[in-house]
Amino acid sequence: MEIGWRLRQEAWNYRFATEGAKRCLQFGFDVLHLPEVYSFTSALNKRSENVMQKIGMQKEGEFEHPGIEVGHRLRRHVLYKL
Repeated sequence: MEIGWRLRQEAWNYRFATEGAKRCLQFGFDVLHLPEVYSFTSALNKRSENVMQKIGMQKEGEFEHPGIEVGHRLRRHVLYKL
């Protein structure tokens, strides 16, 4: 199972992504009884990577996203898991 977030820029820096992600994890583990949850983002998206770290996820690695063209600056992604 993967969690993710996308907020309008006006909503940044209010902890909405962090709080929402925490609730998604809680639901996933407590209600759905998932064994693990993943999240990924472009390696350039440090804000989202920080959210992943804040909610306790651990970095599993990096990969080239197959849906993004070779050479594109957003192709490199980071993968986190809890």
